[in-house]
Amino acid sequence: MNPPLRLALCAVLLSCTSLWSACAPGSPGTPPDESPDTPHTGSCQVDQDCPDPGLFFCDTVTSRCLAACRTQEDCTAQKRGAYRIAECDANPLGCRCDSSRCVQALCSADAECGGSGTVCRNGRCQPAPAASTVAACRVTPDYVVGREGTSARFSVLAMDAAGGPVVVPSGATWTALEGSVQGGGAGVESSFVLSAATVEARESVQARVGSATCTARVRVLGAALESGQLRAVVTDEQTGRPIPGAVVVTADAQGAVTGSSATDASGVAMLAAPASAGSVSVFHADFGYLTVAHGGSTGPTDLALPLRRNPTDRYGGYKGTFRNMPTSLDMHSGLAGLSSPDAVTDLSASLLAGPTRRVSFTMGGQAREATLPAGAYVVLPGSTLQVTNVSAQGLAGVCDEALQGVEEPEVAMATGTCGTRTAWALGGDIPLNALPLLSGGTMDVGQVLAQTIPLLRTFNSSVVRDVGFRLKETPGADMGAPDFSDQAHFTGVDHDFKADRSMGLAFSFAVRVPALPRYRGAWMDSAAVMGAARVPGRGVVPLGLGMGTNTNPADPNTDIQANLPGPGLVSVRMAPAHHGLEGSPYDLIITASSSAAANDATAGAASSVLIDRTLEKLPFDPKGSSPVTVSGPFLLVPEGARYNYNLGTAGGLEGRQLRFLVAPELPVATVLRAVFTNRAEHRWEVLMDVASATTGVRLPVPPVPFEDRTYFGDLTGSRSPFGVQALVLRRTGTSAGAALNLNGLVDADGVDLEHLGALTVAWSALDYGRPLVTWMDPEEDGKTLSRGSKVKVRVLAFRVGSGISDDGSVRLTFSGGAGCAGKTVNGYVVDSQGRGEVELQLPGECSGTGVQLTATLVDPDGVPLLPPVTSTRTITITP
Repeated sequence: MNPPLRLALCAVLLSCTSLWSACAPGSPGTPPDESPDTPHTGSCQVDQDCPDPGLFFCDTVTSRCLAACRTQEDCTAQKRGAYRIAECDANPLGCRCDSSRCVQALCSADAECGGSGTVCRNGRCQPAPAASTVAACRVTPDYVVGREGTSARFSVLAMDAAGGPVVVPSGATWTALEGSVQGGGAGVESSFVLSAATVEARESVQARVGSATCTARVRVLGAALESGQLRAVVTDEQTGRPIPGAVVVTADAQGAVTGSSATDASGVAMLAAPASAGSVSVFHADFGYLTVAHGGSTGPTDLALPLRRNPTDRYGGYKGTFRNMPTSLDMHSGLAGLSSPDAVTDLSASLLAGPTRRVSFTMGGQAREATLPAGAYVVLPGSTLQVTNVSAQGLAGVCDEALQGVEEPEVAMATGTCGTRTAWALGGDIPLNALPLLSGGTMDVGQVLAQTIPLLRTFNSSVVRDVGFRLKETPGADMGAPDFSDQAHFTGVDHDFKADRSMGLAFSFAVRVPALPRYRGAWMDSAAVMGAARVPGRGVVPLGLGMGTNTNPADPNTDIQANLPGPGLVSVRMAPAHHGLEGSPYDLIITASSSAAANDATAGAASSVLIDRTLEKLPFDPKGSSPVTVSGPFLLVPEGARYNYNLGTAGGLEGRQLRFLVAPELPVATVLRAVFTNRAEHRWEVLMDVASATTGVRLPVPPVPFEDRTYFGDLTGSRSPFGVQALVLRRTGTSAGAALNLNGLVDADGVDLEHLGALTVAWSALDYGRPLVTWMDPEEDGKTLSRGSKVKVRVLAFRVGSGISDDGSVRLTFSGGAGCAGKTVNGYVVDSQGRGEVELQLPGECSGTGVQLTATLVDPDGVPLLPPVTSTRTITITP
């Protein structure tokens, strides 16, 4: 699961669980009646009032006898006899026994429907839609820049006259429109060889679905480069369009610039190829910077370097509500969002969750508050809590003339003012007595999520595949305080949870999670599973989830879950691809996480992710008899990275050097990806191979007028926080594919950085943050203390101590007063509770008014960090 998505789900559940204590503890919870009707009528109070307690149970809320089961056989006509269920008999797939109820079985792939013109649509086997119903289509990608001799793969999305999605099983008929490309055939996808160089992009590839046609433009670059030349092709990662005016810089091993060239209208820059090891960097004010470590004579000379737009410079998305939610007395809740481009690169947390909402309400006569993300829907009967409006934000990307307010799509795409994604939502009922009551103290978030998964049987998935939206400039983004409150330009989209407009999370199965990795000497303590569809041109769409904890015992395996046979198994609830997502491949994204950062102020957020793409259809196996086995292992977290923000040597690093102090224990072909983020959420991404981790790369100083994004951008000139990812890539996007190293990733051979999300099979990440020191006692200026008193500071993202793995210590210096000048106090010991608190004792001979105490973080050699990390208090010290 994408970590920000997990945080958003946590926010909804935690906000909801904080309400339990005021709810009637006897509320039984009323899951929706999913059981097919039975011929038995009449009321009941206990199971024995039903015709056969072995085949029925009494729903005490509705006083009705409903079909019950222990095994799937209990739902068959042969077993039920006179009490056979007509809906089960009529369904080609029969019924399943789900949580002791007979429910109609759903399909998740066309192959389950037996062929002969029958396909799986919206979970049901039905006649295939005719190609004649297609009124429009779109090829994705619709713009490709590639090298002669390489190939490009295209997909097609089809729509009916009303703009709704149509998935025709035969796909499209593909044709090469002119001689610069070669290929064709039929299907939902097709590959074309870029066979002849062109001077500009041409309408080269056509897809025909029924009577509708759509095309893609292709610019083919010549394969031959003159000896000693380097070509960099810079494109917009989300649209494929070239980026003119980007500055490409080559630098040597010392970070000194050796060459520079701006990209032309085709996004191409030509430079002298580096003769020795160094780096190639791309700078553009509207996009994230990119630096790639380059091996000089051994490195590639034809580079594909896609950039992603600054995520919060502009914002846009959709807004709406949930319609036709259940009407029981339970809490109605859910979460909405927009599909993400991939499951690898880090999305902006503020962009994904949007603004949080502080909601005031009354319940049981008491005033209460809850904090919810913008995508959260919560309605609590018996209270005034009615949060029914949801919104979600998306990245700039592609669009067409169908988007209202966009007259020239190419201009909108070039300026980052439009995008198209899939709107998704998971919503349903949570019985008020189903989660533990909160009566103070702390709560294990992972445990709450794990206990919630069985309740998702009552949840449904809603998707709207093609949602176009406009983006506008974000007020306050440059100051690190983006204001997303004005949503007048958001596209209106409601999620309809009627039975024919949504899909239940009807597939219950278990995933065997590989042994969890360690962080800071302890096993990671949770594992989340997100089930998703990977939709061409739209991205990753969540369809379900699972959650496991690793606390009892703390070992390499997730804890045993109810109804599963052993440890290491995680229960998952998932909907099939539906309402236009059919045919898209399924992904299982397994995220192991550590809670160390929540319990230790010096730790960073750590996670490790596996991406499984082997599921062709979804299993139904609630007891975990044949669990889905995911290939491992998890990658270890990339600990030990350091960056010197200064031009000169400091902390054992050369000027502006990024490297690991010790070689990380990672596979040979692993690509390391570091990302610096300043307060405007402008990024600088750095790529290098794990083989050069201890040598690293020295970043060039950005050319004028570009900002140095390794600095935060505040008045004090403080450093930007950074994080590091380790990525294992395969050419086929599966564990069976050939390994792909950094050279292969950036070489313009058609299997390149633009497809990072599809190529990655495993990654791990560590958020290093940025070191900070703040005062706790005295908490404000002007306080009076006696000589020899103890003061206290708090440090973040900095390990205090004198050991080999520690970052250094806290030094306290003094100015003003009597007997204070020149005095220093060092703190090497942090509190044992992980709060990052360091106590220091004032000198006995220092006193006076207006004494300034300055706490400074210093490295193990006693040298202050640069840029300085300090905090000052002015106090009075009495004799």
